[in-house]
Amino acid sequence: MNRWIVIAAAATGLAAGLAAPGADPQGPWEQAVKAKGGRERLRSVHSLAVYMRPAEVRLAGPPTNWLCVFPDRYFEYDGPASGWYPFVGSNGVTGTAGNPRAIVVDATADRIAMDANGTPRTAWRLTARERDRLALNQVVFLLESAWLQPRPVEMRHNVLVVQAAGRDYKLFLNSANLPERIVSPPIRGEKPKVRYEYKLQNYRDFEGVMLPSRVATVTGIHEWIWDVDYEIDAKYNPKLFGRMPSLAEGPEPWRIR
Repeated sequence: MNRWIVIAAAATGLAAGLAAPGADPQGPWEQAVKAKGGRERLRSVHSLAVYMRPAEVRLAGPPTNWLCVFPDRYFEYDGPASGWYPFVGSNGVTGTAGNPRAIVVDATADRIAMDANGTPRTAWRLTARERDRLALNQVVFLLESAWLQPRPVEMRHNVLVVQAAGRDYKLFLNSANLPERIVSPPIRGEKPKVRYEYKLQNYRDFEGVMLPSRVATVTGIHEWIWDVDYEIDAKYNPKLFGRMPSLAEGPEPWRIR
């Protein structure tokens, strides 16, 4: 009899930390927010500079810098070998932009502008890609912000599903309640079908916010891996988002006055 009690206790121990199907997702969400740094700290972040260096691995990503200005603007520098960027010009013509490239996105002005390999391009309307990125920047790096508060809808084992900005996000939580993988599956009926996947490792404390120092993105069968550093509440020149970007200004043009 005691033998069965011991076995049951062991099974209970193995299951600790894993939510049963149908469990209330609000509790795990609160634990994840706390693990990230706490709601007050997360909602105090207004900008985030993300410096992505190619990891010393076979699937290293190209040099990339992002400046996220929450909730509605970002700058992106994509180095050589970054692949093609789908782009709809101000004339409504769809095409692709080469690399390297510098991109500014301002959702309030509904404006995208880029310098792609020395070719300036401007569009006056954001596409779903850019609008998704505005939400992804907040979910992936902060979980929630003063402007975006995802709604937890399901918890199954270690996978917490939340909804934000019209998309579902599956958060695969590790033993510290931090997301080690985030997947946003295609929206039903969406064409083309778009899936986002991030792998997040080696969390470090950056001024009270836990952020992954190794990030991988997965697109189809392709995976790129970076070693990442951050600057919270990075100072920037707001004029960056009103002018044409130029590769000649380098990968951190937000510092130019």
